Amino acid sequence: MFFLNHLIKYFFLSISIAFFLFNNQSFGSEANQIEKIEDYLNGIQSLEADILQTDPYGTQKLGIIKLKKPGKLRIEYKNQKADHLILASHGILAIIDYGSNAEPLRYPINKTPLKYLSNNELDLLDPLISSRISTLENQISLEITEIDKDFGSGRIILKFAADPISIIGWDIPLNDKQKTEIKLKNLRLNSDIKDDLFYVSAELMKFYNKINE
Repeated sequence: MFFLNHLIKYFFLSISIAFFLFNNQSFGSEANQIEKIEDYLNGIQSLEADILQTDPYGTQKLGIIKLKKPGKLRIEYKNQKADHLILASHGILAIIDYGSNAEPLRYPINKTPLKYLSNNELDLLDPLISSRISTLENQISLEITEIDKDFGSGRIILKFAADPISIIGWDIPLNDKQKTEIKLKNLRLNSDIKDDLFYVSAELMKFYNKINE
């Protein structure tokens, strides 16, 4: 009887140790993936790509994106009416619709999820955010959620090819059921991009001159 009780205790102790080690290995693996993605993103100083954007209603637009760190972003669309522009520099992100007389929208870029693409030094273990990794075949998704959100849903899901790590797009959820999806093609990293492509004030002046003609 003593031997049987000893054997049972040993069995449950072995299971507990194995469970502990498995969970710590899993955590370590996820932390290593997050660290690799952080190093990859911080190694990007500029980015250019063609984009396919799908909005929450399934409408698709083709366009191009140009990004230059820190804080410079230009997204323009190539559909029949190329009248929509997203532009950021000097801390301000503007959304300009040349097909409308509506006042352009402006936001501090660091209050939007796009800061996780445009900031120079990204810290994915920042206690103000939650970072969660998921994998599917050769694709890695990194969901970043702000603890205290400033804008929209406070979430962005960055998507990467796994081997080697390469960004292939992102989703910006509007809520639990709707999202805007960006897919990147013909990605070019760390090329020389001129700063004059990102002047928000010049583009706003162009817009106001147009509506006042």
